[in-house]
Amino acid sequence: MSLDGPRAPREDERQDLIDHVNRVMRAEVGAAQTYGVDWPHVHQPDNLENIRVIRQDGQIAASTAIYPHDTQLGGVRLRIGGINGVSTDRAYRRRGYATRVLRACIQRMAELGCHLSLLSTGVPSWYRKLGWEYGGAARTYRFDRGNRSFLPAAPAPDVRPAAEADFEALAELHARRAWGAVRPRGHMRAMLRRRNTQLWVAERRGRAAAYLFVRGTTVAEYGGAADLVLPMLARLLAQWDDSAVKTSTQSPDERRAGRSPTVHAALTAPQRPDDVTDALDAIGVLRSADYLGMIRIENPAALLRAYGRTDVQARDEGETITFDHGGRTLRLSRTHAVKLLFGPERPAAPDLPGLPLPFHEWPADRV
Repeated sequence: MSLDGPRAPREDERQDLIDHVNRVMRAEVGAAQTYGVDWPHVHQPDNLENIRVIRQDGQIAASTAIYPHDTQLGGVRLRIGGINGVSTDRAYRRRGYATRVLRACIQRMAELGCHLSLLSTGVPSWYRKLGWEYGGAARTYRFDRGNRSFLPAAPAPDVRPAAEADFEALAELHARRAWGAVRPRGHMRAMLRRRNTQLWVAERRGRAAAYLFVRGTTVAEYGGAADLVLPMLARLLAQWDDSAVKTSTQSPDERRAGRSPTVHAALTAPQRPDDVTDALDAIGVLRSADYLGMIRIENPAALLRAYGRTDVQARDEGETITFDHGGRTLRLSRTHAVKLLFGPERPAAPDLPGLPLPFHEWPADRV
């Protein structure tokens, strides 16, 4: 049968698409086939025009989805293409199908006016061939029995699971921060109610005034003032870790499984400081840094304009990006251009001032 695609899926193919991604991304690794539930905003009918598929032998053989959205970074507004579910059925691998659908997605992101695209992967070298590279940075604070007592526990907030009536206030908290993806109010509800996550809120004057979005024992996002967020965190850590459990009481089976008898928790935060990270730094809580994700620069000239960098001109030349500044010309590969603009490593080339550029996406917005 002839090859059909890459193209956008029809609405009557939506379930076939979800079944295909479930086979590749879930069933092959023995996980529950919940992809459509995990990413409802990606596979909703309104977003099918931003998905690319290849169909062969009467079924979808390969697909990749884009989740286009805006991110606000203070006075900077960017259009981001989140790359989701790059998948090829086992019988159709090593035919270049994934590369073809990704190239079709790159073309679609140009039509959408995306400045950047962002993805997460366990096979980074494959994506580097198409211009993605690890860039940007986020910080992670770590907590255990030795340091959690240093968190302020007062005023002790009433921490409870989020209710339907809270989401208007939570959307306002996120919007007021103006640092991260711009979320429609209804979308905030869908994103923060995913499988295997919990959303906790604390009230002030009868209204949700702070929240913690938790995956396992990692706080993946927080909102509200530090004087509520940190006592909330202290309260949750106390709930998660039973201090009566002794570290010497593990059975041989528990030891072989590698399960820790105590809770080791984390909080992820932007590289840019805020009142929560300032408070944690003042306490001295240990933190580490990691890449924000794999970034591809989709429109370098528009990206620099969005950041107000009129002193630098950029030209997209396919495999390379050329930068002109102060009479100097710098030609870099697409991957090195990511490092130049977003760090954290610096290319072996003359530095441009004011770099790296500030950038962040909260994990809840990542696809």
